[in-house]
Amino acid sequence: MEYIRVLDRKGRLLLPKEWREKYARYRLVRVRIEGERIIIEPIRLEDFSDETVFMDSRLKSDGKGETRPRLVGGDF
Repeated sequence: MEYIRVLDRKGRLLLPKEWREKYARYRLVRVRIEGERIIIEPIRLEDFSDETVFMDSRLKSDGKGETRPRLVGGDF
């Protein structure tokens, strides 16, 4: 299957709903850049042990001038 998509003004791309529902259930993907290509692969939580901790690389302010990482995983 092949799609032609338009990037929005911030360069974002909407992934097809069918692909998201089938492969990106936990909304975690690995993005790899190979020359002109961008490779997007789903990450399944089942592939990791119970001791693995996922963290979003973006920091969220707690309103006290400090920052803390947000945990990622599960349904949002």
